[in-house]
Amino acid sequence: MASRWNSRKKRNRSRSPTCDVIMRKENTWNVSVATEHPDMTEEANLKTTYGPGKKGGNFALPLGAKISIPDGVFSKKDSITCQVAPPSGRWRHVPVLPPSEHMASEIFILSSSVHPLKKAVIVQLPYYYVDLEHNELNVKGRWKDEAEWVDVGFLKKEDSSMPSVELEIARLGVFVVTFTPKREMFPVSPQGCLYNARLNRHISVRFPKKSIDTSMHCSIQITPIPSDKLAFSKKNFPVDCGELLTATEFVDITTTLPCNFRRPVTVKLPLPAGVEVENDNGTDIAVVVKTDNGWSVVDSNYKFSRTTVSCDVKTLSRFCVCQSKPDRKQKMKDAIPILDGRSNKEKGEVTVFLSLKDKSWMGVIECFPEFKTEVRASARSSVGFRHIAKQELPKEPEQRFTSRRRPPPPQQPQAKEPEGFEIYDGCKWEVEVTGDVRVSGESDYFDNNQLQFFRNLPESYRRFVIEPRTNEERALQGVINLVPVGIEEQKARERLSFTFKFELDEEKVKAYFKPDEPEPEPEPEKPTVTFDLPLEPIKEERPPPPVKVRTFSASALERLTRPIRPNKIPEKESRVLTGRSLMNIARVVPEGLTLAVHLDLPDSTITGLGFDAISNGLGMADVTYKILLYWKRRLKDKRNGAVAELTEALRDMGRPEVADTVQEMHDKNKEIGPDCFHLIM
Repeated sequence: MASRWNSRKKRNRSRSPTCDVIMRKENTWNVSVATEHPDMTEEANLKTTYGPGKKGGNFALPLGAKISIPDGVFSKKDSITCQVAPPSGRWRHVPVLPPSEHMASEIFILSSSVHPLKKAVIVQLPYYYVDLEHNELNVKGRWKDEAEWVDVGFLKKEDSSMPSVELEIARLGVFVVTFTPKREMFPVSPQGCLYNARLNRHISVRFPKKSIDTSMHCSIQITPIPSDKLAFSKKNFPVDCGELLTATEFVDITTTLPCNFRRPVTVKLPLPAGVEVENDNGTDIAVVVKTDNGWSVVDSNYKFSRTTVSCDVKTLSRFCVCQSKPDRKQKMKDAIPILDGRSNKEKGEVTVFLSLKDKSWMGVIECFPEFKTEVRASARSSVGFRHIAKQELPKEPEQRFTSRRRPPPPQQPQAKEPEGFEIYDGCKWEVEVTGDVRVSGESDYFDNNQLQFFRNLPESYRRFVIEPRTNEERALQGVINLVPVGIEEQKARERLSFTFKFELDEEKVKAYFKPDEPEPEPEPEKPTVTFDLPLEPIKEERPPPPVKVRTFSASALERLTRPIRPNKIPEKESRVLTGRSLMNIARVVPEGLTLAVHLDLPDSTITGLGFDAISNGLGMADVTYKILLYWKRRLKDKRNGAVAELTEALRDMGRPEVADTVQEMHDKNKEIGPDCFHLIM
C-alpha cells in the first residue's frame, strides 16, 4: 500500500488553452451566508472541512483542488480543513518573492487536528495559465508553525479540466504555485567555448581563447514581447517607435562575474519572425544592446544567415534584434527602451465601489486591466454596488504671450504621454480614508491598508467597512486617496495617485443610526363566541345526597399522606439550548457533520442527516441546526451537563471562541443572539 502512495511518475502533457478559463469561471468569490452584503463574503465557498475517518479517501477542495488520504492517517474525531485566501485577505499569506518570480495560483491553507500526519497525503493544487515555453513552475510552501517559505517538490499533472501540480506531503501549511522565466547556465573557461542554447536553437555564444582570465558561468534567458505591446508602443509613442517595424524577444546573456572581454565574443541571435535576409543585405536590421549608459546599437560587422544575425561584442547584456524602416536603424536605440519598460505592463484601472445598506456601509477598492472595466462595473452594480468615479486632475492653463515684444522661440514639442496608466504584477497603493467617514475597527484596515495588484490572478481588491466619523445625522462627504508605494519618479507618482469623492445624503445617515425596532409580541387569541347553537331546555338539578365522611386517627392519616418517593422538581433547560440559541450557533458553525462526530452521534444518524440535507437542498447552517436539535432531544441533563458536552465538542473541532461564548451566556442565564458573535463573524 505504501509503495502505491510513494511511487509517482512525472507526466508532461500539452496544455489546454481553455483550462484557465474553466478555473476562472469556478473562482466565484461572491458567496455568502447570513450577511448584509451577500456579494462580498468569501469564506462560505472557500473553506471546506472533512472528517475522513480511519479509512480516508478522495475529497474535493475549493476551486477544483483535490486531496487523497490513505487509511490510518486520521481517527474518527479528527478533521482536515482547506481554505483559500480570499482576495481581500490575501495580504496575510502572500510570500515575499524575487522580482522575477510571480504567483500563478490562489493561496491554499491546509490545517488539521493531527500534526504531523502519520502518512503522506496527495494534494492537487490548480493554477492559472502560464506560458510554459518561456517559464517554469515552482511551488512555495510555509509549514505549520514556521515563518519561512521554502520550495516544495511537486509533479506537474494536467487533465482535461484544468492543469494542476501534485504534492506528496506529510506536513500541512500554506501553499502557492509560482513561475519564473526559464534560464539555462553553462560554464566558460579561459580556453574558450562554443555554446548552442537549448531554449532557442538560433541562439549561440562563442568565446575565443584567452578572452577571460578566470573560469565563470554564463546564463541565457528569453523574455517574449507580446504583439499587443509592440502595437501599443508604436501607437502611443510615434516619435520614438515610429521607425520600428518588428522586433524579436529580449535575450539576456549575462555572466556571473562582470568583465570586459579581452577578445570580442561572437553572439548569434534569431531574426524577427517572418524576416529573412539573403546575400548579407540587412541594412534595416539592428542589434540593440543594453549598457550602463542605456541602449545602443551594436556597431560591428553583422553576419547574416537566412534566419540569424551574428555580431561581435566586448560585454554581454540584454539583446534585441529589430527591423526598422530603410536607413533608420540608429533610431532603434530610442524605440527598444519603450518596449523594455512595457513588456510586463498593461493599461489598468483602479475603481471604488460602495454598498450602502441601512446598518452597514462597505467600500471595495479594486484594480484590474482596463479591458475588464465594463465587466467588473456591471458585475458590481448588479449586486447593489455604486460606482465612484475618479477625480480628474485640473489641467494647467496654456500660457499666452500678450506683450508687444517678440515672443520667445517655440519649445521643441515633447512626446505625448498615452492616456491612462499602466500596472504591473505587484503594483501597490496605500489607501487613505478621510472626510466625514472613517474605516470601522472591525476591518483589517489598521493591520494592512495596501491594495496590491496580482496580474496572473482573476481578482485583486480590498474591502473595508466604513462608518460615520461622528453621530451627527446630516449629509456626509467621504474621500478615498490612493498613493503608490515604491514609486520615486514624480511624474509616475502623479499618474498613479488617485482621489475618489462620494456623498451620502441625510436619509442614508438617518437610516444608519435608526435603532432596531423590537419584535412585536403576538397578541393573545380571543375566544370566538357563536350564538347560533340550538338551545337545550334547562333541567332542574337535584342536590346530591350527603356524603359520609370517615374519620382517621392522626397516626393513620400521617401514614396515608406520606409520599412513597420524594417529589422531583422538573429541571428547566438552559437558555443557551433554546431553538433560537441553537439557530444562532448553527450560523457560525456551518461544519455540522464534523460537530455531529464530536457530539458522539451514531454514524447511521450522521449519514441519514447528510442524505436528508442533500435531498432537500438544505444549507450548511440548516444541517447544523438539525443536528443540534437531534442531539438535544437525546439529552437527559439539559443544563450544566449538556452545556459542558456542547462546549467540549466545539473546542475539539477547533472553535474555542464559540465555546467560550456559549459558556459565558449560560453563566449569565441568557439566550444567544446574533450579536453575541459579531466579533467572530
